[in-house]
Amino acid sequence: MNYHYEWVKYDKNIPGRILMQDKPGWRCNTTPHWHPELEFVYMIEGTLQVCIDGTEQMIQSGEFYFCNTKVIHSTATLDSTAHYKYIVLQLSHDFLLRFYDDCIFSIHRNTAYDKLKTQLQHLVCLSEHDTSQYSYNFIDIEKNKVLLEICQILLEECVLSSTNILKEPNFTGYARNVMEYVCEHYTQKLSLQSLAEIVGLSPQYLSKYFRKATNMCLTRYINLIRREHSNKFLLNKNMNISDVALSNGFPDVKTYVRTCKSVYGMTPSALRKELFSS
Repeated sequence: MNYHYEWVKYDKNIPGRILMQDKPGWRCNTTPHWHPELEFVYMIEGTLQVCIDGTEQMIQSGEFYFCNTKVIHSTATLDSTAHYKYIVLQLSHDFLLRFYDDCIFSIHRNTAYDKLKTQLQHLVCLSEHDTSQYSYNFIDIEKNKVLLEICQILLEECVLSSTNILKEPNFTGYARNVMEYVCEHYTQKLSLQSLAEIVGLSPQYLSKYFRKATNMCLTRYINLIRREHSNKFLLNKNMNISDVALSNGFPDVKTYVRTCKSVYGMTPSALRKELFSS
């Protein structure tokens, strides 16, 4: 699967996907990506740093973030060893299009936010529920009731009118094109100059707007994609760290080690131990 575009596999009987996450911080970091689904993440334990369309915010316990359809976003944690617990709801945008044409939403800290928060908390309760005494379909019905409540709140209180919907800036499109290319050619030698030529921009222009769209420099993004792909190589005990780095496009082991430390707070060797123990 390419990392620039996240393909969301929907849960059975639900127009989207619901995921309970309960894991250490080093496993909560994601590279910039997008998907057609709307995304809610409600924090139960811990503080998550999220970047949405180039804007950073901190989401603490008892809060949630919302991401519109096809918007570039990423997550990071401040403590790779701390414990984080949260629920992710990825809601079908096509499902909402059945009821309203201009499904772009704006959620502020107001009544709508509080209503949505209540529904997400209800979803947490359902997801943590002991389902042994209920049929699977019963829980699905309850979850769908919550999702319909969320849809109603979005459509009644959070829709931007067609005249207020901002058109997608060019830099977002440029960033997506570059992300797609990097994800397909991460093992090759990549440079700002070569990527700028591919999308028909000057290196300076691409550098500026890629940072604005993703809140990170292009070199860091390339190394993060290489790092994500390298994890499956770490599971091969017959490969040494140097081979893992070079097989995934890193110019040298030092860059690979530095990237792992910046994301996970540990070396590739330590990460390998964590992967085998998890």
